[in-house]
Amino acid sequence: MEITSDADAFLALAHLCEPGDETINRRLAAGASPGEILEMLLTKGFPQRNNVAFSKKYAQCDLEAEREFAEKIGARILTRGQEGWPTQLHSLGGAQPWALWSIGSIDFRVIALTSVTIVGTRACTPYGAGIGAQWAADLGNWGTSVFSGGAIGIDSSAHKGALSVDAPTVAVLASGVHTRYPASHEQLFLRIMENGAVVSESPPREPAHKRRFIYRNRILAALTRATCVIEATDRSGTSSTVRAAREMNRIVAGVPGSIHSPTSLGVNKLLKEQDVHVVTSSADLQELITGFNPNDLPSRSDIDVEDLGQPRARWKSLSEGDYEIWELLPKRGGIGLDVLCQKTGRARLEILARLSELNLMGFAQNAEGSWKKV
Repeated sequence: MEITSDADAFLALAHLCEPGDETINRRLAAGASPGEILEMLLTKGFPQRNNVAFSKKYAQCDLEAEREFAEKIGARILTRGQEGWPTQLHSLGGAQPWALWSIGSIDFRVIALTSVTIVGTRACTPYGAGIGAQWAADLGNWGTSVFSGGAIGIDSSAHKGALSVDAPTVAVLASGVHTRYPASHEQLFLRIMENGAVVSESPPREPAHKRRFIYRNRILAALTRATCVIEATDRSGTSSTVRAAREMNRIVAGVPGSIHSPTSLGVNKLLKEQDVHVVTSSADLQELITGFNPNDLPSRSDIDVEDLGQPRARWKSLSEGDYEIWELLPKRGGIGLDVLCQKTGRARLEILARLSELNLMGFAQNAEGSWKKV
């Protein structure tokens, strides 16, 4: 294997070492280059490591073949320090991933700029699952993207909620983006990739391991503006996501649950902390993330109407951009988000944000992913 750049060296580390290796990351944080780290692993620079065994793995690793495989499955590779690396990951310092693989229809880095991580217990109740799905749908309609881990329980509810309104969503996996875990969610992952992305710091064919779930959580916390916990047991794995978010001074919020429910013990305990926000509605969470509370917009009943039944705000209150989109909406049937993007030349997220505002003001309605005039 020939290493000709830091990108090569970081990619080799990602293939040959476990994600989040603290010993390696401490050396990187102290100023060592990834190439120097590889040299130390190949020799006796890390006395506690078996450099002979590592040398054999190193000799068997073919970066060119791995890049070709990633291209074959449609995966994009980003390495630490490369142009386009998500700047919010810098908050992790030396604990940043060495590389990221992503498959999807959107650039996860762009939608991460206005996003929230929703996490919670796998053994969720209908109460928690309902909140996860409904809030993710509301946030998606308001232009806020939902990130989660793709797992059973709250994670999948949040992803499904976003998809129900044709909003982009991102799953950050503990496995590779090709060996997606859990396998029972393969249809969900396919839908996520069609309308969002799956992302991982592990090479595409890597399986999920217990420690990788913990390491994965720091990425979820770093990529998004806030982390919201919906139902968590007393010893929930979500605690690692919350801890990482707090260490980076990200917003942390929790949804209170019944004091009699074991699935709410963890989140109720979390809410006793002074720097954790209590949220009891999707609008509360949206305001924390963006400073915008959807409830502050006028309801449809507050908008004056002309004799012909058309809102006077059609030409007096709507911005030029909102008016352009509203004019394209049919009165019957519906029009899809992709068609609106093609007709206006505007980005998907901008269209979603404007449609959300039109919806809240009573000008537009979403039905099964299609939009029409109200």
